Amino acid sequence: MLAMPATAAPPVIPSHVDPVARGASTIIGGPVGRHARVGANSLWTPLRVLLLLTIVTFGLGWAQKLPCHGGNYGENNFHAYTRLCYTDVHALWFAEGLAEGKTPYVDHPVEYPVVIGGIMQAATFTADNATEFYDRTSIILLVSALVMTGTSVALAGRRRRWDAALVALAPGLALHGTTNWDLPAAALAGLGLWQWARGRPVWSGVLLGLAVATKLYPAIFFVPLFVLCLRAGKLGAWVKSVGTALGVYLGLNVIGYAIAGKFVYGDPGKSLLLFGDSDEPRNSIGRFFVLNQERGADWDSLWFFAQEVMKRLTDNPNWAFTMSSEESAFTLNRLVAVTFLLSLVAIGVLIWRAPRRPRVGQVLFLTLAAFLLTNKVNSPQYTIWLIPLAVMARPRWGAFLTWQVLELAVMFTRFYMFVQFSKPDRGLPVEAFLTAIAARDIALIVLMGLVVREILRPDRDVVRADGDDDPAGGVLDRAPDRSPRPVAERGKRAEPARRRSRPATA
Repeated sequence: MLAMPATAAPPVIPSHVDPVARGASTIIGGPVGRHARVGANSLWTPLRVLLLLTIVTFGLGWAQKLPCHGGNYGENNFHAYTRLCYTDVHALWFAEGLAEGKTPYVDHPVEYPVVIGGIMQAATFTADNATEFYDRTSIILLVSALVMTGTSVALAGRRRRWDAALVALAPGLALHGTTNWDLPAAALAGLGLWQWARGRPVWSGVLLGLAVATKLYPAIFFVPLFVLCLRAGKLGAWVKSVGTALGVYLGLNVIGYAIAGKFVYGDPGKSLLLFGDSDEPRNSIGRFFVLNQERGADWDSLWFFAQEVMKRLTDNPNWAFTMSSEESAFTLNRLVAVTFLLSLVAIGVLIWRAPRRPRVGQVLFLTLAAFLLTNKVNSPQYTIWLIPLAVMARPRWGAFLTWQVLELAVMFTRFYMFVQFSKPDRGLPVEAFLTAIAARDIALIVLMGLVVREILRPDRDVVRADGDDDPAGGVLDRAPDRSPRPVAERGKRAEPARRRSRPATA
């Protein structure tokens, strides 16, 4: 690695500035010495060290799932639940027809977006059974994890590259790296944000479009980005990015629609309908949208928590948002839409009225966290979506690790609740799982509150305290800020225009 110029500020070492990281460093001998030449070794650069840590973390997660490696889950998945080793990759080898040699969408209506269908097909080329399919998929997921860490290093900025250690060592990466196909989406989203940070909105749109075609969640990034660009007078970059992303997403789905089969409950049909009555054939690409429209409150969501609380308050075991009731699912969909839209409005107002334009990482984290809290599906592996954004938003160890540890509690109580359904003497009651959901979501809300506080009080933001504006901002970094003056300055005489337009410093 090239030597840093003598005038360059030294890198920020977490064990020097964060009390939790300092305490944790005692496991390996304590904080890095003040006079250590960090990054001077051309072999062990920060990026390479963090990639190695990612491999170790991912490997621990892969090893943790070894009890299920042969695909023997036992009766009612009992073995997988008691050993916490269940993974959708094994289960969907059978459920999606891959074990029978079927091609996703063409021979079977897969419930995932098109890029994941492509990844499934790629992993089946040399796989003869569920174990081989899982191993080949794990290689793809490991590469994705490395990309996620690498983009986190790039988005952290030159001085704060070591903040990406939070991504590389995240418990959620170990717990859910191979639970589902979430890592490719996070990797593509990270690449898209990296291109945005480099001031390349078109390439950012291409990669974010691919990410949306893998998991839909990156689509919501464009909402807070719109407000940020509006505040900075950079809407042209936003239009290029969102237009390109939409074109890529639609292009992939049109191709998929054209080659996909038509099905009625898995049987070939003749109609080209994407949606329609349940007894009419549909293009298999539509299965993802139909399932999400019809499903009820999923286990890990706050809506499931509310449903279980209402059962107890009303003494009515039938009080529920369930898949068996079309009216109930419709009502839940409206509630989800309204609560998330209100959250978007609140975040938009925060972006516009903040004393200083928030950083990209801060508002993307708030938006995605609000989406997961208000959504009717909040599966445990979705924590992977949030991990890199949480580190971008607030690279502090305490609140981050608290939230991540509580994700472990959710997974443990979830699986042992399932055990209790078939073996009451060996499992945990639903109440234990509900408590874990509440604790996890409270920790996430607290983390969101800390981010909001740092948006309103930029002097508390550790990233800006180092003199940076927005390392992931791209065209927004050090751009003019056209917001209202801070509340504390209202009533004071306005500064000259030349000084007012200059970016504030922490």
